[in-house]
Amino acid sequence: MKITKLYIALFMIAAAVFTACDDFEDTVEPSPAVPEGCLDVFFPNTNASMFELEPADAKEIMLTVSRGVTEGAAEVPLTVEENTDDIFQVPASVTFAAGEAEAEFKVTFPDAGEGTAYKLKIAVEGDQFVNPYAATKPYVSTAVSRVKWVPMAEPMVYIDGTFSAFYGVDLLPMYVWAEKAQLGSSVRYRFKNAYRVPVTGEWVDGSDGPEYVATPDEDGIYDGYPYNWPGDFDESQDYYTVIEIDDPEGISGKVTMTPHEIGTVWKYGMFSIGSIYPFLSDKVDEYPLGTLSNEVVTFGESSLFISMADYDEGAPRIADTPTLIYLTKDAYIKANLKIEDYNDVDYEVIAGQVSEFWSNAYDEAWPQSFAKAIDADPENEESDYKNLYYLADLYVEGKGLAFYYPEGGKLEIPDMQATGLNIFGEEVYVSQSPNLKSTVEVNAKGISVYTLGLMFHYKDGTIIGDFDEVYYYGKAAPTYEMADYLGDFVMTGPSLFQGGSPANMNVTIAEGAEANTLVITGVTYAEEIVATFDPVTGNISVAPQALADFEENDVTLYTFSEEGPGGTEIIELMMNLPGQIVVAPTSVAFGYLLRSESLGGWLAAYYNMVFTPVPAGKASTKSVSTPAIRVQGEISWTQEEAKRSHNFKVQGKINPKAVKKNLDDAIIF
Repeated sequence: MKITKLYIALFMIAAAVFTACDDFEDTVEPSPAVPEGCLDVFFPNTNASMFELEPADAKEIMLTVSRGVTEGAAEVPLTVEENTDDIFQVPASVTFAAGEAEAEFKVTFPDAGEGTAYKLKIAVEGDQFVNPYAATKPYVSTAVSRVKWVPMAEPMVYIDGTFSAFYGVDLLPMYVWAEKAQLGSSVRYRFKNAYRVPVTGEWVDGSDGPEYVATPDEDGIYDGYPYNWPGDFDESQDYYTVIEIDDPEGISGKVTMTPHEIGTVWKYGMFSIGSIYPFLSDKVDEYPLGTLSNEVVTFGESSLFISMADYDEGAPRIADTPTLIYLTKDAYIKANLKIEDYNDVDYEVIAGQVSEFWSNAYDEAWPQSFAKAIDADPENEESDYKNLYYLADLYVEGKGLAFYYPEGGKLEIPDMQATGLNIFGEEVYVSQSPNLKSTVEVNAKGISVYTLGLMFHYKDGTIIGDFDEVYYYGKAAPTYEMADYLGDFVMTGPSLFQGGSPANMNVTIAEGAEANTLVITGVTYAEEIVATFDPVTGNISVAPQALADFEENDVTLYTFSEEGPGGTEIIELMMNLPGQIVVAPTSVAFGYLLRSESLGGWLAAYYNMVFTPVPAGKASTKSVSTPAIRVQGEISWTQEEAKRSHNFKVQGKINPKAVKKNLDDAIIF
């Protein structure tokens, strides 16, 4: 496992060392000398703090007592300070042979019942045996439980915050298969080999050689500890993580984790974790127990410790990152309903007569479906599903764009959304542009205008474009009056002459003298062009018509269709959603030509005209000179199949707001 290669020596930089078991009081009183002949008897830490026996196991345990002075044989009396229901039979003393530093003795409990945790505390007393100034303990506390473990049908989900926090890596969920034991006033669970190596994983080539990469399931949960590589876990025996809930129903209450080895062995030996209180300290206010609520066990800050056997003599370190255990997978899913892929969320389509997307990235517009996420976590006010909207199949089928918009609030676009586009051989993602704003406003026609300031970029951060992409939505289609067409505009459109310059004219549309008529002025070589407003459709139309003479030369307006110039077809113009006047899709004619018979040819010819409104107060005050009248070349127009093109180009890279943490700089608590 790669993290094992970290240099743990730097842990000493900011280590929050937890070393004391007993209270220490700094006084200035002189300490008396150790009594002469004191054997310095103590109980080593190798004694188990919990014995869990199956019903068929022998009703006995072995405990160890040690001494620092090994000269001569010795008999040391034992004092029982705690004995639940007087169930334990403890010898009155233990005997050391000459030169012997350790001695074992047997404790029996022939009448112990099943499902009860019996507590036992044995001490050695007296100046002859106990050195009051030694760091060792002259007592041992343990418990014995004869239990019947019942396997749980479904796995629990465990998120380690002790082991992971030790190295500063991400906290990742893993399955643990639990067994349950009912212990009268409490419920106990144990997890077999919780930190096992994930089976679902593979070796890949890393920057420093082969690396084992674990693979989670579809819910992002691993089947073992994801940072363990093959060989990092001791498979010669089973390792149990045991938690006990102080509630006979196991629904809520305080939770302890018995200190234990977890089976993971890295550079500095076996890891151990467990509750600080009551095993290493009696200060529950400083080292709180875990809690169970809503099917989630939480060991909060300073609740658990972690240690490595061969680092700093196995001294425990306080874990300042919570460890979470979800008693069911459903509880985990409910508490962690985070959206990983917005395309996989369930949405409900929002019906509307207006639903169009206008892309500046592609200079195109298209009908667009609009939907709102179905809230999978309705009771959670912070749910990822609230106020989430979606434009399905936006640029490529199967990939949409999601954004958040609480009504009247701020529109927010989640980063790194895959578009499905492939530009210049690279997959394209979108994020909120730092240079463009994303807004929502309702225009005068009651249409909601969603302006999405998008930054298009590659996965490595290379930017290929910033564009305002606009989505229009309305429950009802807008209606237009003749007054909507009045005002100042810039008329543009490609030329029908081969090599001709496109139109770019400042024009004005005003109300005509007759009912439902309008007058267009400013068109080159045309003093006035009369248009007709249709109150039923809300569109205007321009028919072929004779115009006023220009410089004593006759001028006639003809329309242009696929059949060519000179027909009787009219040009039908409509108002589009951005407020431009454009050729309607239903119009037979889509261009106009001006012809002078006295000059013997065409004067001007344009098609697919667009009238873009000039904002109030921005109308040009410049006098535009009309070019000298002259006959142009022949009409040259062929219908071309529309090909999709884009406006992307490779630019710089995203300036990251945060730098990925270097694991080599991880510091112990």
